[in-house]
Amino acid sequence: MIDWHVLGAFTLLWLVIVPTPGANSLMVTHVALTRGWRHVAAAIGGNMVGIVLLGSLALAGMAVVLQAFPWMRLAIHVAGGAYLVYFGGRLLRRGLTPAAPAAPGISTADAGATLARTFVMGLATQLANAQAIVFITSIFAASGVLTASVATGVACVGAMIVANASYLALLGALFQLPTPRRFYLAFRHRIETAMGGLFVAFGLRLVFEELSGR
Repeated sequence: MIDWHVLGAFTLLWLVIVPTPGANSLMVTHVALTRGWRHVAAAIGGNMVGIVLLGSLALAGMAVVLQAFPWMRLAIHVAGGAYLVYFGGRLLRRGLTPAAPAAPGISTADAGATLARTFVMGLATQLANAQAIVFITSIFAASGVLTASVATGVACVGAMIVANASYLALLGALFQLPTPRRFYLAFRHRIETAMGGLFVAFGLRLVFEELSGR
């Protein structure tokens, strides 16, 4: 049976956390500005698969495993940080290299992007932050999920999906509007340079925070 009190407590905590700016919201914003709505849906879909994986690992006690094997935790952080730095580096290079857009609202670098690649990008961006397993575990513990029934845990992961997907879909819809796209086209190089710098910063922070805590 689902413990509705625990589910409600977790959902309230999670709703406060969801709008926090991070790599996922930045990724969806970038996709919304440079690609069509199908790509936005694919990016969010990949992101939600990542949420399911991280939430399931948190329920299964993966945080304890990562604490017990610091080398594994470090390896995951380095891999995730490297991906974010790589993606950010690509954006930085594009932002610093003059190029004419292939079509209104779609940059030449994104014109040939496939839905599968966008899905993988959404999934990889979510999984890049292995620290999320520890963070989700702490929220589960604070709201009583870890001592509740399996059905309650599954329901909480479902609440995570609904909350995150709704927020990212709203963000994607906002940046699909004509005005944000016109602004992006007018200042594409500056925006992509800034986004690239933020992705690089997110990636480096993942690694340095892990190294400083060792």
